[in-house]
Amino acid sequence: MIKLALPGLVMVLAEFLAFEILTLAASWLSTTHLAAQSVLSTLTALTFQIPFPVSIAASTRIANLIGATLAKPARVAVKVDLVFAFVIGCVNVVLLSSLRGYIPQLFTSDADVVALVASVLPLCAAFQLFDALAANCNGILRGLGRQEVGGYVNLFAYYAVAMPISFGTGFGLGWDLHGLWGGPALALAIVAGIEGWFIWRTSFEDAVEAARVRNTMA
Repeated sequence: MIKLALPGLVMVLAEFLAFEILTLAASWLSTTHLAAQSVLSTLTALTFQIPFPVSIAASTRIANLIGATLAKPARVAVKVDLVFAFVIGCVNVVLLSSLRGYIPQLFTSDADVVALVASVLPLCAAFQLFDALAANCNGILRGLGRQEVGGYVNLFAYYAVAMPISFGTGFGLGWDLHGLWGGPALALAIVAGIEGWFIWRTSFEDAVEAARVRNTMA
């Protein structure tokens, strides 16, 4: 259980901690940037609450099917989950991009903050699709009992790729919030791509056998 739980913890915390680091980094720019960062973080956390519960449902469903030695239905459940994730991601993209001039006004009346949030929102909207796919790929890996894959991928994407790019572009190139948010956008694309490739190459029959062995040991 510990071998399954710790990598699963890393999968969830790696992304959240990365965004908290960006919030601290934004405080070095200005109070306006920090206020805008708070709004953007709240918005992306809110939109994440749609694909994340779907990933939990998918992981439960897939794990039940794997435990019942039903490899083909588990594969179908994976496909259904990814289709749902794609649709949810597209809805979030349209929502944030089309309402980028109105959403910031729900949080503040400060014209500078509103303008800054509106300018960065298209970037946040662009990675919503990858965010939804990455969240559900994580859920699928949990259902397959392969949390360690997601743990390594998330650590690599966020802390070997995203953070250096965010600080390099945000501070080194002077792109401010646009630079800080560029790193996580790339990280989510990497997570979705690598984990999606791994899931596509996974043998569900082998996953069933691995689950049978774990149940025997328990």
